[in-house]
Amino acid sequence: MHAELEQRLRFCGSLPSLPAVALQVIDLANNPDVQLNDLVKVIELDPALVTKLFRAANSPLYGMRRQATNLRQVLNLLGLQGTLALALGFSLMTSSHTTNTIPLDTEQFWRRSLLTGTASRILGERLGMNNSDELFLAGLLRGIGILVLALMMPDQYGVLLNEATTPQTKGPAVLDCWWLAKLEREKLQADHTEVGAWLLRHWKLPDYLCRAAAGSLDPTRAIGAGAYQPLIRCVALAVQIADIWIRPDSWQTSPQIAEQVQQWFGLDEDDYLAVLEAIGEKFPDIANLFQIRSLDTFEIAGILDQAREALAFRSAQCQSAPAPVPAAPSPRTMPEQPVETAVSDRRSAAPGPRLDRHYTFDALTGLFSRQYLNDSLSQELAHARSGHWPLSVALVGLDGYRQINEVHGNGVGDQLLTTLGGLLGRNIRRQDLVARYDSDEFALVLPASGIKVTRPLFDRMLALIRDWRPERGSRHNARLSVSIGLSTYPETGLANCDSIDQLLQAAEHALKQAKATGGNRLVIYSGE
Repeated sequence: MHAELEQRLRFCGSLPSLPAVALQVIDLANNPDVQLNDLVKVIELDPALVTKLFRAANSPLYGMRRQATNLRQVLNLLGLQGTLALALGFSLMTSSHTTNTIPLDTEQFWRRSLLTGTASRILGERLGMNNSDELFLAGLLRGIGILVLALMMPDQYGVLLNEATTPQTKGPAVLDCWWLAKLEREKLQADHTEVGAWLLRHWKLPDYLCRAAAGSLDPTRAIGAGAYQPLIRCVALAVQIADIWIRPDSWQTSPQIAEQVQQWFGLDEDDYLAVLEAIGEKFPDIANLFQIRSLDTFEIAGILDQAREALAFRSAQCQSAPAPVPAAPSPRTMPEQPVETAVSDRRSAAPGPRLDRHYTFDALTGLFSRQYLNDSLSQELAHARSGHWPLSVALVGLDGYRQINEVHGNGVGDQLLTTLGGLLGRNIRRQDLVARYDSDEFALVLPASGIKVTRPLFDRMLALIRDWRPERGSRHNARLSVSIGLSTYPETGLANCDSIDQLLQAAEHALKQAKATGGNRLVIYSGE
């Protein structure tokens, strides 16, 4: 963050403030040895908060068969993180609604925040994650930097808010968070995600909340995310999903969001639609709890119908588009149907680990794990051998990883790995797979793809990576350079390949050659 802006934040008297009880709850949340009695003693000091927590515990959101009749029952049901989420939400909403001079539609702001928290929680539940309260709170607070900037510099920031607010065909104009962030970086040398992360650290909130705010528009900006990467990606997706509900004209983005959900977490379109439907079902209760206007039944049904329509249209386009013709040893080995269609049909008929939402992900990058890679590659090789089509495996290694860590520190090394993983993930084809292979290496599996297909693909990828530059204002000037080793069945001397170890060892051999000859290049295994 720009030093001048941080200085203004430190000495600003109009920052959002938290009541004493909320601050004490934060202290308890940071204490690993906290007991329920400690929480009861703190919450009892705020009768208004007690009333709201009772209302939450007895609402349909928590599905209690019998009403909670004492505070201990309420807090036992909500848990520490759930209590923290509700306490912060109630406090911040109350304080912002009493501010008359703020150039921000606070009703719309908190509706978006609640939708983001709800979407983050539901997506996490769909993935089998067991931190739903943390996901909700991270989504709820991810945009707090917008509120901070509106309070701190109402005149200057009001101009940016006005410029980033877009009219809709129906309903009031709506703030575009991505456009706003771009304007903020141009005018303030920092955006609201950085400001929000700063404030959450200032309040001494748990680290995962600070990192989630920082990466909520772009997870690669959450430096040192580590084990928090899946949570950060949930929040980033939730921001996009919330936009569908807030901005009626943005429903066409559903296919892109669905693709991102599939790429990061392996969920298919049915899972994505189930997430949207669950949001439509649960959000009215959440909005009622926080006394924010919800969407009515017809609005919810309309948004869901539009999302289904956009996905159906995208599927129809994909089915009607001609499938790429893969390289093959000879015409007689080609499968009877187009290879991409065959791969797609086979996956839909027999779901593999790609669709298993409980499967393991790499903690740092959020990509699939080595175990997932091995299982998927075994399936792909079996299908390639039985279907007589090619299969390529590429290992992509970050050049000079050790030197980067020595010169710039491990945090920068981790950031570059996450950035590289994101570049690879965003630039592969729909049927391909990318996974973390080793500390500084990634593996790509390219079904139905021979050398004639993969060589130009990796040439383009190398050019893309060479052109990458750190963001303006970054604390380092490290560049990305990679070496790529490629092996292909049945080409490149692998006609008799019958195990994934042979494919991977061949790719490793090619990768070593690429690094030994200076890096920043593609080497194809030749069988020698």
